[in-house]
Amino acid sequence: MAVSGGGDSVALLYALAAWGKRPLEVFCVDHGLNPLSPQWTQSVADHAARVGAGFTALHWQGDKPSTGLAAAARLARHRLLAEAARGKGVSVLCLAHTIDDIAEAEAMRAQGSNVGAPKVWSPSPVWPEGRGIFLYRPFIDVRRETLREYLREIGANWIEDPANESPYSLRARTRKALRGQVREGGLPEREIITSDQMQTLLHAPEPLGPLGIIALRAGAFDALPRDTALNLLATAAVCAGGGGKLPKHEKVAALLVNLAAGKALTLCGARLRCADDLITISREAGDIGRNRAGTLSLNGMDEAVWDGRFVVRSPQAGEIVAAAAVRGALGDGDKAWRLTLPEALRDSQPVFVVNEQKDNQNKCLLTNPALRQSDYNALSAKCLVLPRLYAAMGLIATESAQKTIAFLCG
Repeated sequence: MAVSGGGDSVALLYALAAWGKRPLEVFCVDHGLNPLSPQWTQSVADHAARVGAGFTALHWQGDKPSTGLAAAARLARHRLLAEAARGKGVSVLCLAHTIDDIAEAEAMRAQGSNVGAPKVWSPSPVWPEGRGIFLYRPFIDVRRETLREYLREIGANWIEDPANESPYSLRARTRKALRGQVREGGLPEREIITSDQMQTLLHAPEPLGPLGIIALRAGAFDALPRDTALNLLATAAVCAGGGGKLPKHEKVAALLVNLAAGKALTLCGARLRCADDLITISREAGDIGRNRAGTLSLNGMDEAVWDGRFVVRSPQAGEIVAAAAVRGALGDGDKAWRLTLPEALRDSQPVFVVNEQKDNQNKCLLTNPALRQSDYNALSAKCLVLPRLYAAMGLIATESAQKTIAFLCG
């Protein structure tokens, strides 16, 4: 769980400890933005020791931006938490958002902010560091003041961050304006896609899903409410493109208007096309290497994520590159299999190249099913696109469901 030392997260720590059904590992992020932050981190360590929980201090190091500091700090915090959680074998991070945070986020969006709305259960917002990590917010329908009353009852102290009163912060101004107005319960309803709807929308996820393609039935997609359709289209493009940031609403709306024309369009590094009653969304091969590294070095020990789409494990050192970069140097079997794929997928597949070996005997197309019979059978590459789409659309609601979706998606 993540604990900052503030009242909300300290209350969550004591409540989870009282529940007592899971071992607790406490992560505290020191952003290095306040001279008192080491003392705040120590206070969290003291709370963790009091309840017998593990404790890990995390530090945001390096230069800090002069503008957009709050957003950069939030992104850095989630990256540190996700990486630390994976290192400890933690797949669910508990956060202490309250219904006050929901109200503040809605009020801020009404003022033009693009701040997101916290949900009870959601995937980590950072990619690829947050793959397989989910966030759980058990206090999301509870008032902030209720948590402080609980802390007073059990005799636990907490820290009030002075930034929460800064007149220069939109969140702080909004929090002050809403003080005393928020009531518990009554979370706003949101349009969602159910698992049954997703099964209707997805066209034959096997065998192309594990290669990075999302295929939606156009008729089922057109029947969705407009906002739901726009959200699905944007999310699918980000997942297929391997990136980490949703596009602006107006850009997706403009693309949706042009999609029916049947021409190939691009969004977030993905290629989208509507033809034969299918909307296909896959990686735009020409974009690989443009906005992030197109080559991934493997040390022969750790797993790594290539192009935001494939998690790769290898017992030997080498590099992962796009098939487009080495298609002429592939072995005959890989060349033949590559040509069986839809054209949009051929050049965006991962290829393993053994370090310092350039002939075609030392390259292999990692998504070729024949890899299991090759000399490289200790290699593995698993596509993250479909599992990520399910998670982003809110269709993985439990830890067991996460494992089931990962299995169904190959």
